[in-house]
Amino acid sequence: MMKKVSVIIPVFNGEKYLAKTLNSVLNQTFKDFEVICINDKSQDNTSEILKEYSQKDDRIMVITNYENVGAARTRNVGIDMAEGEYIYFLDADDYIDEKYLECMVNKIEQKQCDVILNLSIMNESNGHSVAYHHPSMPEIKKEGEYLDNIRTIHDAPCFIWARMYRKSFLNEHNLRFLNIHATDDVVFNTIVNMYLDRTFVFYGEKYHYTVNNTSVTGVAKAVDDRDLQHIKAHSMIYDYLKEHNKLNPKLKLFRVYPFIKVDTNEKFEFYKAFFKKIEADFYINENIYNEIEKYFAYSLLNSSNYEEYLKNYNKVVTMGFLRRGANK
Repeated sequence: MMKKVSVIIPVFNGEKYLAKTLNSVLNQTFKDFEVICINDKSQDNTSEILKEYSQKDDRIMVITNYENVGAARTRNVGIDMAEGEYIYFLDADDYIDEKYLECMVNKIEQKQCDVILNLSIMNESNGHSVAYHHPSMPEIKKEGEYLDNIRTIHDAPCFIWARMYRKSFLNEHNLRFLNIHATDDVVFNTIVNMYLDRTFVFYGEKYHYTVNNTSVTGVAKAVDDRDLQHIKAHSMIYDYLKEHNKLNPKLKLFRVYPFIKVDTNEKFEFYKAFFKKIEADFYINENIYNEIEKYFAYSLLNSSNYEEYLKNYNKVVTMGFLRRGANK
């Protein structure tokens, strides 16, 4: 019998938090769900914990990868196995309020959307719990509102665990995670949004995000090449949208953040190749980029090699996150 929701949980070395995560799902007021836990070749007691919980509740299915394949491919395994009408992703070190699934299902059915986004997020670190705020968080009405796809991409966080997806929509457009390290959620949600007209964004029950550098999805927090991963993500997005005729002139093809730097020849070569690839589309859409983004792109395009770049331009791009407005 088809379930209403498939909760997909990728797990890598999750022994420290996994029990709390699973308990938060099993204690939901909404009961019509299945839990698909994919063990991504963990080296700790994750297998024993998953076995214990699956024996305790037959709604929990455990799948073990033959090798460590990362978050993107692991989540795809879950989507392909899912029998729910809706897909919900949960990280193995986080947890949700007891009415979270009930809230999400009610909202996606009430609003007749293929994707909804819940901005009620709490940061959990060392026993402290604070509301998550970020410059990319859109200003929305208290009761929530629909955002068009471009505004959702530019102004809303990319977290997959803050969203619920209609599985038939994902299957209709063959939407799956592309295999990229650390930034698979950025790539996935950008592509997903290009198939949507709008997303309903609201404040509902709370998601509790745990700062953890060892989870299958927490690797990005531990690596020091996130700037390179960030540009690789945008390169992959561009290639996909170009191939599928989904490029939109209002979509920014890249963004510059404070952590982006050109401090190795590898980065210089990759960044320059990326801007060379998107050059025509970038020029066409130049008016939607801020001055720092344009400066960054042109400084790379105008440099013949890394040494010339270091000589003529700043090695590190320093900036604060720009507030929403004319420069966004």
